[in-house]
Amino acid sequence: MNLNFTWIELVRKGVFLVKTVGLVIAMFHSAFGQSKGPETLKVMSYNIRIASPPSKGWGYTDLPATAEVINRVKPDLVALQEVDAFTDRSGKGVDQARELGTRTGLYYHFAKAIDRSNGDYGVAILSRFPIIKAESYRLSVVSGHPEAEVRAVAAVTVKTPLGKLVFLSAHLDHLSDQDRAHQIGQLNEILRKYRTLPVILGADLNTTPSNPVINGLIRYLEKPCTDCEWTFPADRPNRTLDYLMLSKKASRQFKRLTYATVNETYASDHLPLMMELSLN
Repeated sequence: MNLNFTWIELVRKGVFLVKTVGLVIAMFHSAFGQSKGPETLKVMSYNIRIASPPSKGWGYTDLPATAEVINRVKPDLVALQEVDAFTDRSGKGVDQARELGTRTGLYYHFAKAIDRSNGDYGVAILSRFPIIKAESYRLSVVSGHPEAEVRAVAAVTVKTPLGKLVFLSAHLDHLSDQDRAHQIGQLNEILRKYRTLPVILGADLNTTPSNPVINGLIRYLEKPCTDCEWTFPADRPNRTLDYLMLSKKASRQFKRLTYATVNETYASDHLPLMMELSLN
């Protein structure tokens, strides 16, 4: 019996076995997501124009088109502005936030700003995560302008893969810097209330990044950009009105991976705005 030959063969078989086991383990890890990249969070801000496509004119609504936009990009959190509930113009039996939640499979929260068309008008939030807490606020006006509008803020607390946070949807007055500045002051008080948690704001601020009035928000929020992508009007954008902003606490905790508009010109007169985040 050649003992040296037997020993060499055993060593070779042992090496082969180790390599085989290593390959199986690597395949197992890959199959069960061990090589998966870091968790991310996708957030959207979208002024939906009460789901009334500009090309169709007021009085025509197309909620399926709005839902399709959201389903296409699959955000985890959505801040919606210009949302109707039970109005004559959008359908007396239609709660747009609830309907969009159903069509997208997301939780929802609606915050009323004013009475409109024999129903309610305001902002809303859609969330892929169960809503731990939901709150609603109103932003008053002071200008005395007959068409100045009280606006709303919706707030939800959710637990995400990046941790627990507060997500806000807001819409500011469209007529005057005086009312926008006043509403920003009220928004700051809301932000102060949530200062112990990271906060993300999705908003139609109805003003451009170069307007000094927007600087009133930097007490609690970081400006996302100075040369921001244009968001309005959707078919031929020429200015920025819509934003996704992080609180100072959130900007320390999260890294912004992307910040861009979605190419969608039919469903609304605003472009959807998307941001993707990861942990720092």
